[in-house]
Amino acid sequence: MHSAELMRILFRGRKAEIEAAAKDKSFLTLCNQPLPNGQYPIHALVVGKCAEAAEVLLQAGVNANAESQEPGDTLGFTAAHYAAIVDCVSVLELLERHGADLNHAAADRWTPLHVATFRGKTAAVRKLLQLKVNVNCTTTAGHTPLMFAVNLGRVKEARCLLQSNATIELNDPRHDNLLHYALHHRLAQAIGIEYKLPDSQLDVAVLLVLNGVCPDEFNDEGHTPTRYAEETLPSLPKALNLLFSNAIKLLCAPTEMNYLTLAAATVEFFVEKVGLDTAQAQALVEVMATLEEERQAIRPKPPTNVDRIGGAAAPSVSQAVHTTLPPRELDEDGGGLRKGMCPFLERTAKHHTKDPACKGTDKRPRFFILYTLRHRRNTLLLIGTAFLFGYYCGQRRRV
Repeated sequence: MHSAELMRILFRGRKAEIEAAAKDKSFLTLCNQPLPNGQYPIHALVVGKCAEAAEVLLQAGVNANAESQEPGDTLGFTAAHYAAIVDCVSVLELLERHGADLNHAAADRWTPLHVATFRGKTAAVRKLLQLKVNVNCTTTAGHTPLMFAVNLGRVKEARCLLQSNATIELNDPRHDNLLHYALHHRLAQAIGIEYKLPDSQLDVAVLLVLNGVCPDEFNDEGHTPTRYAEETLPSLPKALNLLFSNAIKLLCAPTEMNYLTLAAATVEFFVEKVGLDTAQAQALVEVMATLEEERQAIRPKPPTNVDRIGGAAAPSVSQAVHTTLPPRELDEDGGGLRKGMCPFLERTAKHHTKDPACKGTDKRPRFFILYTLRHRRNTLLLIGTAFLFGYYCGQRRRV
């Protein structure tokens, strides 16, 4: 058997064919050699979610911890890393049964839990935590999975990590705490202009203060986590402090507390269900109502389509009032920017571009003919008619 034949069999992913090929003497040797792209055969099967075929390779003695030689961010990834990428729980269970190291660190010290958290693969995160992986592992940059979750707005993943006793104490060189990361303190500081915090980060901030992260902790520069967020959300510091001071009671409430739950709660709910005193409940209701008004004020208004004939406003599709989706990321396929992405990415893209067409949305250069076609159709028709009439008269004179 040669490598090209093995690749054809593996990529088809048929268990019977792989079992037949496994009887060949050269099968194990070929499976423990990297493919042309740097991945190993078991990596290709895992990416394709071919759990049964991958099991045949593992039973034949293939190395479950083979490190990818693919250059780039995936250098040193194992089958467990790729299983986390595709959110395949069955493959993670299979690898665990065959003795794979689910805490294996890649070239940049990323573990499968880092990968699953960074990509928002909730099922893989839960399975890895259930299999007792190290929840506080760090990359070469010192980042834990929880730091990824809070910075990217991964609310579900952050909650799972906190429930698995992820540490909230950071060894940050600038003494930023998790709330600094959640409220994009360094991001807002870097762009130097008013930064609108994505909605998902409010949910993360609520989750963190309820789990003991102090909202008034200073970093090396003397800034609290809300230093820049309060420019657009002035009530945020007071709201987080009230939540922090009543965290134990709120965590023990019969309803799971998130930003929307708190914004919609009444004084009676906080008193009867949570156990707050009336004064604290009233203060919390008022500050959450004010914070919600501030949040709504900075949200982009949905466009209104006006009927050209009757002048009536046509209904337009508006975005949800509050989303728990993570911040929009760069388009993975083309490297472009996705519609409705994080405002920081949008601003930096416009700032760094050398193309004047990207400086503003309404100042793109247009050739005269394209401009006329779009904005001066009647003028174009008049010009065309005059040209044809002149041409016709000229031809008649020559005759």
